Amino acid sequence: MDKFKYKKHLGQHFLHNTAKLNQISNFICKEKDCLIIEIGPGKGALTEYLVKKAKMVVAIEIDKDAVNKLQERFPDANNLKIINCDFLKFNLKNYLKDLNRKVIIAGNIPYYITAPIIEKIIEVREFLDKAYLTVQKEVAERIVAKEGSKIYSSLSVYCQFYADVKILLNIDRESFFPVPDVDSCFVEFDFNKKNKIYVIDEEIFFKIVHCGFAHRRKMFINNFKKTFDLSQKEAFDLLKKVKIEEHARAEDISILKFAELSNVLYNLKKKLLFNEN
Repeated sequence: MDKFKYKKHLGQHFLHNTAKLNQISNFICKEKDCLIIEIGPGKGALTEYLVKKAKMVVAIEIDKDAVNKLQERFPDANNLKIINCDFLKFNLKNYLKDLNRKVIIAGNIPYYITAPIIEKIIEVREFLDKAYLTVQKEVAERIVAKEGSKIYSSLSVYCQFYADVKILLNIDRESFFPVPDVDSCFVEFDFNKKNKIYVIDEEIFFKIVHCGFAHRRKMFINNFKKTFDLSQKEAFDLLKKVKIEEHARAEDISILKFAELSNVLYNLKKKLLFNEN
């Protein structure tokens, strides 16, 4: 078998720590009949564990050389399907629709496209049970951060609005080859969210969140009133109604409070529109 050449432009850092691979596969494959979509399997280090435990593994790999290695490594794996495609360009929604069952997504994803991959996964959450991603440690900590933390951000709100998230494993950089510059974490996204947050209009909700964190050092009320063209009093009254402090910054506001604020703002806009007509 020819030596595999790692491709820096694809952000390839493959996990080779067998203890971690076994732990990760046990988290992913809790049920024997699970169907897994693996993002970027590379040479198949994790895939080897998954095909032994899952009913079906669909491996989506952009690198043709890696696809060839997978085909050589698993010539007789009847429960493995390999798709040579860029995951971000793959028509995931249509694929999942046709499966007619809940799916698990897993992968050690390239650091430089972490956000778009998470966004793509969340967009098809209705077809998913869970997602398990190995990401840069700093990003993982932001994903699970709570209000009051300096690293609590719009990413925290976005992920936690749609899923229950938690860090399952810390993985040191020496567990990968080539060795990256940072450590990683293995994160679970559970889309069977226990306490779902109700918002009337998600667009307004996320507009509020983004305006707050766009200038996170400023008081939230200033970003809020400017974004939605409100007077100081109008903005203050809305914040007061949902018990958000006037001097609060975005990092002080819980997801639930953001949701409550978006709902009262929606109702205010609706009332004003009704009165105009």
